[in-house]
Amino acid sequence: MKIIDSKDIIEKHVEYGIGLGNFDGVHRAHEFLITELVNDCKKRNIKSMIYTFRKHPGNILEGNSIKLISTLERRIERFRELGIDCLCLVDFTREFADITARSFVKKILKEKYNTKLVVTGFNYRFGKEGKGNTELLEKMGNELNFDVLIVPPVMLEDQVISSTHIREKIKEGEMESARNMMGRNYSIRGIVEYGNKIGTEIGFPTANIKPLKDFALPKSGVYFTNTIVDGKIYNSITNIGNKPTITDSKQVVIETHIFNFNNLLYGKNIEVKFISMIREEKKFSSIKALKKNIIADIKLVKKQFVK
Repeated sequence: MKIIDSKDIIEKHVEYGIGLGNFDGVHRAHEFLITELVNDCKKRNIKSMIYTFRKHPGNILEGNSIKLISTLERRIERFRELGIDCLCLVDFTREFADITARSFVKKILKEKYNTKLVVTGFNYRFGKEGKGNTELLEKMGNELNFDVLIVPPVMLEDQVISSTHIREKIKEGEMESARNMMGRNYSIRGIVEYGNKIGTEIGFPTANIKPLKDFALPKSGVYFTNTIVDGKIYNSITNIGNKPTITDSKQVVIETHIFNFNNLLYGKNIEVKFISMIREEKKFSSIKALKKNIIADIKLVKKQFVK
């Protein structure tokens, strides 16, 4: 997959089929759209392109109010895995936001990228003040000689699969529901940092990672997780929260105890996949009581999830 910047000069003779959207999470509905795009482009013998933003437009316009469910790195991985030929990354700016819907279609989609096909979701909006919609896109496709494929909503148990709904499920700790909509377990990546060593002192060493500020976080609590270290998957248990038994700090931390693992992880980049919530975070009367509960949590996880 070729990755380009929206400012790059494009070869005029190349014809594209373009998928439009934010693609946060690259969830099952996104995957359906992308598959339709890739397959249709192959039939037409043209290149498939995803045209999307490096950062969510809502966070530029509304001040980081939208919590993301995937990093740019993870989105790029999924686009590559799904067979996209070209990824065009756009910096959403105030100047870009002022481009009218008709100008976006004519100047960018048609004239710059020589598009023969546009694929997008049923509720896609674009252009200044979001005035462009799928109806306008289809109308301009007829005017400028390109086809438009509008992908209908993808449903799961009478609910439309969307990034917004996935964020809600993550926030409530409903990781199974989030997984069903994403098509994979929700995960957080990070570099292991030094902690207060309490876990090691009580016999349950943890790998601590700091969550990104603009990232969606599961509800505070204890989770059964899978942790990926150097490409290997380990069963684990993860506490996300502010450790009320240990400190009065309000800073959220992610602490993961990996089963049957004794290697040092400081400075390593790991990925924690959230499988199921075990319980909400609690403040215990003492470190001894905390240790007793951790033992109970691990026994429960091994009984219910670990074969």
